[in-house]
Amino acid sequence: MHTEDENIILFPKWKESLKEESLQDLQAKRYEEALEKINELIQYQVTDQEILIGKMMCLMELGRLQEAEDMCEEIIQDKHNEHYFHFVHIYLTILFQSNKYDLLKERIEEELTSDNLPSILREQFLQLYDVSEKMESDLVDEKTSLYIEELLQAVKSSDHKKQWRNIMQLRRMNIKPDTAVIKLLVHHSVHPVIKTAIFIWLQEQSYSKLVKVNKLGQELQVKPIDIPEIKELDIYKAIMYDLRNFEQNNPIMNIFLSESLYRYLYVHYPILPPSDDKELISETLVNFSNYILDHGGEDPMDKHLKYYLDEIIKSEHLYLSIIED
Repeated sequence: MHTEDENIILFPKWKESLKEESLQDLQAKRYEEALEKINELIQYQVTDQEILIGKMMCLMELGRLQEAEDMCEEIIQDKHNEHYFHFVHIYLTILFQSNKYDLLKERIEEELTSDNLPSILREQFLQLYDVSEKMESDLVDEKTSLYIEELLQAVKSSDHKKQWRNIMQLRRMNIKPDTAVIKLLVHHSVHPVIKTAIFIWLQEQSYSKLVKVNKLGQELQVKPIDIPEIKELDIYKAIMYDLRNFEQNNPIMNIFLSESLYRYLYVHYPILPPSDDKELISETLVNFSNYILDHGGEDPMDKHLKYYLDEIIKSEHLYLSIIED
């Protein structure tokens, strides 16, 4: 049995031997074996630059990029580390391999503001930034083509849920809808909620050309950029104002009715009811609350109220068939 003193004397030799073996494994591309030895060294507080870089290389070669990224992020929190920029360079390489181009460009922009950044690295970072922009653009183009192809296939198969998912993916990519997508606004197999999502997507892109929208038996030609958002519509604001009186008696029901109003308008948007029907819709919504509380009691007798009640109920079903609040 070794004494504590003997262990202390033997440790430097053991450390150097284990370190040499780990580097040999790394050079021989035995990454699992190298990582196991490096982790053991780190466990015993051996954390010099060579060991840390060796671990990152192992993780990267083994495809464990997120672990390598997390490790690097922790290290570069210390900007006083003498090897800071070396680790930043490795970090940017990891982000590049992970296709995290937005994060990579953001980091490069931050580092370029530093007066301490060596000129040779500044040049390399700028080159990496340019390459990342090109790669990001290519990746967006590739994904765009894939999602649009999937969207058109979902339209053919009347898969409304898949249509919705693809539209949301495309909107998140912040790209402009192409002609094939815009034509879906008049396609009979596209769900009215999906058409609204496409129209809102066009608004987000400040689309200023005329588009034709056909939904629920009505048609409209309009420039998306000219139409306010749903909650900014005059008719929405006016009806919400009318419902405030109802709020005093039943605030919970008022929340329900404001949601019903939004869903009704969302399903039809950008095709809107006549502004003169504002009071009629407000009255219908109050009647709708009574209809709900009576568990489907008698319908209102007035044919105009009956029309809007049917429309509101139908819109609820259409909205919730796609969107889960």
